[in-house]
Amino acid sequence: MSSPVISLVVLAWNQRAHTERCVTSLRRHTDVPYELIIVDNGSGPEAAEYARVAADVAVLNGENLGFAAGMNRGLAAASGMYVAFINNDTEFPAAWASQLVDTFAAHPDAGIVLPAVTAAGNACGVRSEPGPDRVVVPPFREIPSGVVYVLPRELASAVGGWSEAYPVASAEDLDLLFTVWAVGRSVVLDERVLVHHVGSATVRSGIPGWWKLARANRHLFTARWMAMTPAQLAIPDGCDPAA
Repeated sequence: MSSPVISLVVLAWNQRAHTERCVTSLRRHTDVPYELIIVDNGSGPEAAEYARVAADVAVLNGENLGFAAGMNRGLAAASGMYVAFINNDTEFPAAWASQLVDTFAAHPDAGIVLPAVTAAGNACGVRSEPGPDRVVVPPFREIPSGVVYVLPRELASAVGGWSEAYPVASAEDLDLLFTVWAVGRSVVLDERVLVHHVGSATVRSGIPGWWKLARANRHLFTARWMAMTPAQLAIPDGCDPAA
């Protein structure tokens, strides 16, 4: 078996039907060598068993560790040149992977490449149909939601993955965007790929008072980034796009 070009990290917490649809679309439409990593975040027995048998690599957490910690467990298990962090309430179109990987070749300084999505908490990356363009997102101004983020695996590891400072879920994607911009990399929206997204299926259905949590995490994000020193924003080894 050839080494994977891309590691697909799907984070799931219950919602087995969503995960099945996501996995089916990934198996059918991922057109580069890949490995499928399903991180089950403390689901009930039925959903956890599905993750175990459906994945190439299953990471079965005994409890819900939260979004960031769950994704980081997937990153630790990944071996691909690129890693795609994927919400489980998504479905992927044909040739999605080769197009996003090709965008890294077209934009060598890209730290994150993401597809357009049909729904998201922030309208920046939302489209009703695929487009022709690959758009460099204005840094620190437009904030596309982290429904699907693809990063070079070495870069994802070098910046420490997803910040686990945020409880459960919310604002981690904003933090990762800022981190990638702070180390001098760009974020590119590939409108040619349109991913269907249900939107907040797990959070809204499973976490009481999720809106209060989201507000608290946004305040935490603001405090965290306002307190950053120039040294903390320095480019880590291996992250310099000019290297």
